[in-house]
Amino acid sequence: MRQTRLLSATALATSLLISTAAFAQTTPAQSDSTVSSPATSDADQRVDQSTTGDEIVITGSRIRTPNAESVSPVTSVTGAELTQTARISVGDALNDLPQLRTTLGSQNSITGSLGLRGITALDLRGLGTTRTLTLVNGRREVAADIINNRAIVDTSAFPSDLIERVDVLTGGASSVYGSDAVAGVVNFILKDNYDGLALHAQSGVTIPWGDAGTQLVSVVGGKNFDEGRGNIAINAEYAHQSRYYASGRPDYRSANGFVITGTDPAGSVNGSDGIPDRLYFRDIRSTTISLGGQLGFRYGNAAAPCGLDSNPNTAARSAFTCAFLFQPGGSLTSQTGQRVGVGPNGSFIGGNGYTGREGQLLTLSPDVQRYAVTALGHYDFSPAFTPFFEARYVKTKAFGSSSGPFFSQGQTLGDGVAITGFSDYSYSNTNQTGTNVNPVNREGIRLDNPYLSAAARGTITSQLTAAINSGVNPNTGTAYAATAAGTTARNAALAQVAAGTFRFSLRRNWLDLGIRDEFITRETFKLVGGIRGDFNDDWHYELSTNYGEHDETNEIRSNINRQRYLLAIDTTRNAAGQIVCRSQIDSRYAGVDRGGNPAQLAADIAACVPINPFGEGSVSDAARQYLTVNSLASGKATQFVANGFVSGDLSQLFDLPGGPIGFSLGGEYRRETLRYDLDKFTQSGYAFYNAIPSFRAPSFEVKEAFAEVNLPIVKDLPLLRELTLTGSGRVSDYKGSVGTVYTYQVGGRYKPINDLMFRGDYAKSVRSPYLGDLYATTSQNFATVTDPCSARNLANGTTYRVANCNAAGRPSTYDYVYSASLEIKSGGNPNLQAETSKSLTLGAVYSPSYIPGLVVSGDFYDITVDNVISAVSAQNILNLCYDSPTLNNPFCGLFQRAGSSGGPRGEEAFRVLEGSLLQSSANFAKLKARGVDVNVQYNHRFGFGTLALRGDYTHVIQRDNYTNPLDPKFKDVVTGELGDPQDLFNINADLKIDKVTFGYGFRWIGRQYLNTFEDYNSVNGLPPQNTDYAQIVQYPITTYSDVRVGYDLTDRFSLQLGVNNIGNTIPPFGLVGSGGGAIYDSRGRFGYISVRAKIF
Repeated sequence: MRQTRLLSATALATSLLISTAAFAQTTPAQSDSTVSSPATSDADQRVDQSTTGDEIVITGSRIRTPNAESVSPVTSVTGAELTQTARISVGDALNDLPQLRTTLGSQNSITGSLGLRGITALDLRGLGTTRTLTLVNGRREVAADIINNRAIVDTSAFPSDLIERVDVLTGGASSVYGSDAVAGVVNFILKDNYDGLALHAQSGVTIPWGDAGTQLVSVVGGKNFDEGRGNIAINAEYAHQSRYYASGRPDYRSANGFVITGTDPAGSVNGSDGIPDRLYFRDIRSTTISLGGQLGFRYGNAAAPCGLDSNPNTAARSAFTCAFLFQPGGSLTSQTGQRVGVGPNGSFIGGNGYTGREGQLLTLSPDVQRYAVTALGHYDFSPAFTPFFEARYVKTKAFGSSSGPFFSQGQTLGDGVAITGFSDYSYSNTNQTGTNVNPVNREGIRLDNPYLSAAARGTITSQLTAAINSGVNPNTGTAYAATAAGTTARNAALAQVAAGTFRFSLRRNWLDLGIRDEFITRETFKLVGGIRGDFNDDWHYELSTNYGEHDETNEIRSNINRQRYLLAIDTTRNAAGQIVCRSQIDSRYAGVDRGGNPAQLAADIAACVPINPFGEGSVSDAARQYLTVNSLASGKATQFVANGFVSGDLSQLFDLPGGPIGFSLGGEYRRETLRYDLDKFTQSGYAFYNAIPSFRAPSFEVKEAFAEVNLPIVKDLPLLRELTLTGSGRVSDYKGSVGTVYTYQVGGRYKPINDLMFRGDYAKSVRSPYLGDLYATTSQNFATVTDPCSARNLANGTTYRVANCNAAGRPSTYDYVYSASLEIKSGGNPNLQAETSKSLTLGAVYSPSYIPGLVVSGDFYDITVDNVISAVSAQNILNLCYDSPTLNNPFCGLFQRAGSSGGPRGEEAFRVLEGSLLQSSANFAKLKARGVDVNVQYNHRFGFGTLALRGDYTHVIQRDNYTNPLDPKFKDVVTGELGDPQDLFNINADLKIDKVTFGYGFRWIGRQYLNTFEDYNSVNGLPPQNTDYAQIVQYPITTYSDVRVGYDLTDRFSLQLGVNNIGNTIPPFGLVGSGGGAIYDSRGRFGYISVRAKIF
């Protein structure tokens, strides 16, 4: 009989490995979940769960064990813990764990890349959201970030009231789960056998401002039937988060931050002259843009009618621009306030300038609405045959501005239309043959613009004349050469001013035309179906398929038709004295159609509506309708997974001294597709939006086989209460460039006494390139850069930088500062290989029998990711070009600079040309993370009540990026920089006494450097780079406290009141909770009420 069962089991295991039928991985059902009292506190649940003895499956393994003792560090968070602070996304609650970097949450998703509004993603160890594998019941989820071509999962789509627990596993787990488990795994375990009907409603708002409101309503219903053999459960959920603005908050209404007030002389020791380069100011006003239009006239230092800056580095002092602002109605006035910073622009403190936070300009959190329905069920026909299913549909609507209104600064749009034969241009330029053609930049405003008042024209004329006579171009600050040609050019500019044909730069944020809001709709559908069962006494099998589909549309409203803008901004009067577009009466100003369609250009000219650019409120409805357009992007990602496995033990054959050998064998097939579409109008470059070409990537496919073993070597001996070894392996055959890869894991746990366990784990994992990494077409993008060849940056590089910049043709006076981002090109690489990681974890768990309910664990982790897929950043491309021994290196060929006469889009001499820099991904980088986690849990029932206490602490020993392709050992230290503090600590406590539950949460965030670690520390054999970067070195320690009180009104109804961030702690030194500052809470004090009801 025993032999027969074993043979049948062997046959089944073999069939699973070779079958092409649908397979899927899952975590088998946990202990039964029924609807208990709605007031059953987190304290009760955590005590109950700590004492359960059911056979379970631990995240990181498919082998069932009678305990939860994993060889890998696993942090488990109950579903009740995730919902007790009234978050509308469980991912936001998880991001409070020290192990997770707050990279992308539902609040801070307002900033960063396009298309991210409302997404909550997880980032273990700060190694990237794409290197954390997110699972539900052990199964993969479809990607939710189509526009940015990243395989990240939106955890806000998961049903909060159906979550039993979440396991967070540190270390590579690709041998168990496949690709992407490089930093670790986060596995959401849903409740099984849910029986009852419950309602959960919550609402919250900030105190005292009354904004940033959230609401959530959830209904969960489940029913066991046929004497408990079957169960079906359904959850419906609605959640809403309101948008709120900086202008509505006293703490954010003014722009506060650090202003560059000095530069270090070349050759300064440690890049420092001992005087802070930046000082902190409140109420900073822009000198480069405004809502009604800003003018900044450049002067030579000798004249400097608006003063020289006070740069302690006197050799680098520069004349401030003379700044003027257009007021509503078109009048022109001087900008007021205290002038600080370095020239030519500096900043104003106070006064009448622009903060960038007026009205709806700065959104602190997007508006998000989510509708979700989840259903799951199973029926036990027999212990060996249990069909099951899981279905989920989620629709999310999110909107919020990603980049504010359209803006222009005189050369933002890169017009550069070459028009010869007449003098009408103030930015001298060259064409591709090197001939000076003086093209007209129609974005510049002509002095004879008919909308310009006589008074304003007089002021501008005086400023232009004086600036030119001081020896510089008033728009660019470029000095006229002290030659006959330079004198001729200066006289020509004066003649243009006198004739009214000189074009000056108007710098304006066009709020009159509307905010370019993103309106995003996401629809995610997932369906899992399969069978599972037990056989051969203690063997288990599962077969299933998993299909996921994510559809997304992104409508960008109040976008600008750039071609029409250039036509409408260039105005004159016709013979009848009417203001018209210049191109309508002079075809030389028509330009060239951006999409290569002359008929479209002709139609745009015929329909042209002139625009008044002077002063807020100056745009007519007709001009607004002519200029604005809505852009539409859409995409779809699909994922199909077939998985099968069998697990059990070999007790029917033999046992080791420590018990039976456990095993798991299985196979998996996965296929993914991705497409992205952008409307043809925007693709053609007409709109003020990233022109990302449409693409349909070839399908991604992988076939895999995996195995796992658990070897209990010995147990119940003196000083050898348990010694168990584990191992797993996976072979993956990828379609395309990746090919065949192998992953593995070995580990073990050792108990010298029952109270103490040591554990360790070593694993190799992989992350295959995503479809977007491989096949994204080259598209327009933007990067914030500093020019390594600017005078202020020459001393910040290698010893080669100065010589290379000079050899490249750097003018001796070149000191360009980018006031806006640089247009670049980026795309995919079909030859990418898989990333690989090696991870080591070592730890101990202490559960003293003399203190029931206490568990203390400490774990060391060491993760190295090699062959990392990374695009050399635009900044690094520039730096590596000039910091290499010679200019003969691959990076100098990835961009172009303007010649001595400027660039085709009006770029200043020697500046990097807009749109010339090319980025693409390659396997060259390395990531390193090492640290220690400490977890303390104490769950106990006393005579007076129940206490549940947990503390989580993470100390980061090392977090480095190696992103220099020329020097693989050159590291960028991330530890201690903004968003990556060295120390993080959380406490969560609940005490239930009779019908009342008191809860307290505490979060401690360590200090973080204001800029880079390298500024203040010696790295790569180099001295500190800039020890006087600012007047402070680090952001201070920050703490948050949350309090809550729950009360059982009856056995069926409970009420909870709470306040998060009760001390109203806001991000320090002007941060607003975006980027690296997302680690801080920007919302402030937040009060909420939560009601739970057990209907039956």
